[in-house]
Amino acid sequence: MHATHSTRPDHAGARWQDRGSAMILTLMVMTLVTVLSTTVAVVTVNNLQSSWRSRQAGAALSAADAGVAQAVTYLRSSGVRGLDCSPTCPSNPWGSSTTPASVTLPGAAGQSYKVWIKAVAPFPQNDPGVYQINSTGSAAGAASRPVTAEVSVTRSDVPKGVFARSVSGGGSASVTNQSVFSTSCVNDRSKIATSGFDLAYDGIPVGVHSSATITGSKGCTTTNSIHSAKPCSTGYPYDQDRLGGRLTAGDGCYDARMAASGPWAKYYSTYDTNGDGTKDVSSLIKSDGDLFKIFGFQPDLSQERIDSLRMLAQSQGNYWRSSSNWSSPDEANAVMFFDLAGTDTGGTVDLNNITGFGRDTTTSGTAPSCPSRSLIIVIEGGNAKLNSNQKLAASLILTGKSPNLGQLGKANGNATFIGTIFADTINLVGNVDITMDACFLANPSPGLMDFAVTSYREEDRGLG
Repeated sequence: MHATHSTRPDHAGARWQDRGSAMILTLMVMTLVTVLSTTVAVVTVNNLQSSWRSRQAGAALSAADAGVAQAVTYLRSSGVRGLDCSPTCPSNPWGSSTTPASVTLPGAAGQSYKVWIKAVAPFPQNDPGVYQINSTGSAAGAASRPVTAEVSVTRSDVPKGVFARSVSGGGSASVTNQSVFSTSCVNDRSKIATSGFDLAYDGIPVGVHSSATITGSKGCTTTNSIHSAKPCSTGYPYDQDRLGGRLTAGDGCYDARMAASGPWAKYYSTYDTNGDGTKDVSSLIKSDGDLFKIFGFQPDLSQERIDSLRMLAQSQGNYWRSSSNWSSPDEANAVMFFDLAGTDTGGTVDLNNITGFGRDTTTSGTAPSCPSRSLIIVIEGGNAKLNSNQKLAASLILTGKSPNLGQLGKANGNATFIGTIFADTINLVGNVDITMDACFLANPSPGLMDFAVTSYREEDRGLG
């Protein structure tokens, strides 16, 4: 009997094989999903970290920029005298590279900055002066961005001396170590004693420079000009007006001015007076424009400058609408603004009532007797007087115009004024001395200086 064999498939074995394949595929899919999930997670985390680091780097840069802005504000409000010791100022962090000014800013980014200012070409020894701001901003997570910015510092175009559209002498008034400028008649020249050397203009001998006429003591007519007879007025060899002319060797003025060689020449060898193609040594100032060009100032303050000074005075609490009932300032770099137009028009501010800004003259800008202080007095719509033995160091600006405004009168009583004057009319009577000294020039008021950021760069775009 033959044995029989079954030909049916082994369904149980096939099912186990199918289950094994499915399990392998499932494991592979799970592994792939896990790998992909891990990759996505890693990429996401890296992106988040990169985004956070980028935000922190931006926050650090913003902090560095805040330091630059604050340094510019320091310059505008405090000036540059306190930076003479830079980069090793012992008590001024703005001028210290080792212990700079440090500020922590509010907010979740953890921002802060450290900033100091380097005197590259100190002002006023250099005009323009150059100062480098070094600011490093930081944020949480060790983000750090250093930046530098250079600031140009120049003296504004306010007259650097005694300027008025009309000047008259009287008594025994004197002007020392600075010059007198005018666009109108300078009368009674014989009663304005000038002496010394102009500290603001390369040490030229002090004189009177008018684009109109300079007269002796007989009134404001061209026939009374000190230059009516000849270009040289040997009594005032450094004076200039529009009736002057070419000077010749041996006339007393030519010899004096030729002795004033070097940088002085640009104030005198200015014109080709006879058309021969050669600039002559001259006492001639042809026009107002030539006066302003030669000596580098403008006849009027810009409205922007006046508004800026008004805002400074308001921020310091030194702004008044009356010529009386005011108090002396106590800031190191003070601005007083008397806005009298409409409320006390024509009122007279008595400068004798100002305290805290009087001192003796000094030949040194670094002497202990030379304080780091400056004062600007602006009178708009009114007048001023100075007398009674007052000693005052300031820049005086009277913006009004005649017949009743912008006048400095009653300057007498052995008063001493150290600084510059800008007015419509100056009447120099009595025993008043208007002078300039090294201390005043060493303390230029930031309100009469121009600041401009000339360059800016990030020193390192990476993270610290």
